[in-house]
Amino acid sequence: MFKPAILIASFVTAGAVPSLAETSITFGSPPIAEVEAVFVAKELGIFDKNGLKFEALPSTSNQAMVAALVSGSHQIAAISPTVLLQAIDSGMDLVVVGTCGVTSARTAKNMGLAVRAGVEISKPEDLKGKKIGAPGTNGTIDVLFKQWLKLKDIPETKLTFIEVPIPNTADVLKGGTIDAIIAGQPSLGRAVSQSNGKVAFHYMSELPENLPYTTFATTREWAKANSDAVEAFQASLAEGAAFVKANPDKTREILSKYTRLPIEVLSTFELPECKTVPTKEGLDFFDKAMRDEGLLTGSIDTAGLIVP
Repeated sequence: MFKPAILIASFVTAGAVPSLAETSITFGSPPIAEVEAVFVAKELGIFDKNGLKFEALPSTSNQAMVAALVSGSHQIAAISPTVLLQAIDSGMDLVVVGTCGVTSARTAKNMGLAVRAGVEISKPEDLKGKKIGAPGTNGTIDVLFKQWLKLKDIPETKLTFIEVPIPNTADVLKGGTIDAIIAGQPSLGRAVSQSNGKVAFHYMSELPENLPYTTFATTREWAKANSDAVEAFQASLAEGAAFVKANPDKTREILSKYTRLPIEVLSTFELPECKTVPTKEGLDFFDKAMRDEGLLTGSIDTAGLIVP
């Protein structure tokens, strides 16, 4: 069971990773499929095998995770790339030790714009004047959608964006206070069915691949002082990702346990494409996109954020 309990991981001097000294790690993550390799590595004992006693601590707030890293109460956390870059822009010295879920052609239909019944949106121009719900203004999904609008030459100022928490996606669309909502599965399917609507655009199919939906971040100070622990975490993550690719059905069983989503729901969409090594290109995309939106002001060395 995914319980909010204190997370301690001890790096032992015996076993598969003899160089690890005793180290305590608190790992924070939302219960989402995009961190599937972490859940798999935990469930299958991969972290234990690599010298880490590991247990995920749930969170729903990116901002809370940033604060936890800076305060030292967490050592590694799953944070969206947009929140990560904003935190760094504000002066926090964070780095990236891994990723998992990334954009891909295979999973493009997992994300889309759900339109409620009675609203006609069949081409990008129809979005003008509409109220669009987004799960976190200036968040990763919001920024990606606005990049798609640029591709279609639709000024985002012609739309009204309203922040809608992910758990409220279907209810808000059904209630009629918005015309459409940006959502990922399973929220996308629920929103469409409950509002008798449709998916107007699977806009991710027109955006670059290998963009991270989330990053595994830590402070630069902690990463430097615990290089062996970082290496063990990365090795465990890679092994978890390999299992995900080879065993989708078993992965769904594990995800069901950690996300509390029924197997039947998880079986309605493609598992995220999991690539565990961060790329400068992926971070650069968000860096530029956010600067276009006026969300970043300082210079960020994106290559220097990646811990090899």
